[in-house]
Amino acid sequence: MLNTAYINKFTENFTASVSVEPFKDFRIEINAVKNFSTTRQEFYKWSPSLDGFYPFSPTQMGTFTMSTIMIATAFDKQDKFGVSPAFERLKEMRKEIADRYAAQNPNSKGVVDSTGFPVGYGPVDQDVLTTAFLAAYKGSNPSKINLTAFPSIPLPNWRITYDGLAKLPWIKTFMRTLTITHAYICTYTVSNFVSNIKYGEAGGYPNVLDDAGNFIPERQIGVMTINEQFSPLIRIDLGFINSLLANFEMRRSRALSFSFSNNQLTEVASSEYIVGLGYRIKGIKLNFSGVLGGGKKAKTKSDLNLKLDFSIRKNRTTLRRVDQEINQISIGQQVLNINFTADYNLSQKFNIQFYFKKDINTPYVSNQYRTSNTQGGLALRFSLSQ
Repeated sequence: MLNTAYINKFTENFTASVSVEPFKDFRIEINAVKNFSTTRQEFYKWSPSLDGFYPFSPTQMGTFTMSTIMIATAFDKQDKFGVSPAFERLKEMRKEIADRYAAQNPNSKGVVDSTGFPVGYGPVDQDVLTTAFLAAYKGSNPSKINLTAFPSIPLPNWRITYDGLAKLPWIKTFMRTLTITHAYICTYTVSNFVSNIKYGEAGGYPNVLDDAGNFIPERQIGVMTINEQFSPLIRIDLGFINSLLANFEMRRSRALSFSFSNNQLTEVASSEYIVGLGYRIKGIKLNFSGVLGGGKKAKTKSDLNLKLDFSIRKNRTTLRRVDQEINQISIGQQVLNINFTADYNLSQKFNIQFYFKKDINTPYVSNQYRTSNTQGGLALRFSLSQ
């Protein structure tokens, strides 16, 4: 009579990190992660027909995340029609990968249609698409990549920092600091996979076909995603002996989300360029009357901090379909940002700031409008802390 499911949860987390300094002032930080979690539930009940207690309706669901490397295709450029070289390779690899699956499965014989795909492993089969997706965007050989959506070994990400150039004799005469930074982060995720109750196998391999003529997979995957960031691709921080600060930064990122409900890939690509300048004018004297000191004349001496940041960011979302020649830009824009601030301390507790900020948004699609937002003014800050 028990109607409560038996639940078993399992979580496996792997983390590895290494920090090395091959030579002075050159540091490399390497990290690798892998997270796998599953929840299995079933009903354990009495069966009058079998005359005993047996499990019923077993279900397993879970998530999988792993650090990986997709740098081989990170700088691929789509053409003016939005066609992606990596996505075209994905479609081309399906046939070879399908043949590999069929060769190891004795339940697959013959071909499906004139395209030559083997029985059970058609052009939109889940196993074929998951492996082709990883092979295409990793830049791997389709004849050698492992036939699984759950790789066993995580690949490392890294962060590199070098600040030794400022110690060179001819540079330190005019510069206090010079730091160069590069970082790469990439994660591969299979979210919300669930066991398929219609799955069947013979000899350890799937043998039950769905309505489309493909083998029903043991685990039904909803969405596979890849998030890749060069944050930063390169960043240079400069500190001059005359109190001038400057920095230049390039960032790139892309997010790939493959949905198996409609065999559609959503690709969000972003690039950003940032230039920053800062300067401190020391010892500026100001006279105030009636503002500080209860109506008496007051003198203050402080540094004036000037900061200017300029950035250009481009975002583009493209929809791609495996079974159709669709490469459609659904949304995207170029964002220009200018930010200027000037700070001055009237006292230890009283700060005044002049600020100016302007954002210009230029969309890539015709159904959106160009917008511009401007902010500016004075900000007064008074601290009550001791």
